[in-house]
Amino acid sequence: MAVAEKLIQSLEKKISDLIELSNELNRENRQLKLRTAELQRERKELLERQRQAGDFINGSLERLRKIEGGL
Repeated sequence: MAVAEKLIQSLEKKISDLIELSNELNRENRQLKLRTAELQRERKELLERQRQAGDFINGSLERLRKIEGGL
């Protein structure tokens, strides 16, 4: 096999490896984007639940103050 043929085969192998790596990184990137969106949605839900809990606690404290004031 001539040196040029070996060089061409080597380059073809490297190109094939790079394409495979690119495909793998694209798949990983899509998965990470999905996970990021999921975590952002979860964070939004948790912040809303935290706000609701704070509202509930503040309302409860206000009712307790009114009860104490009426005694």
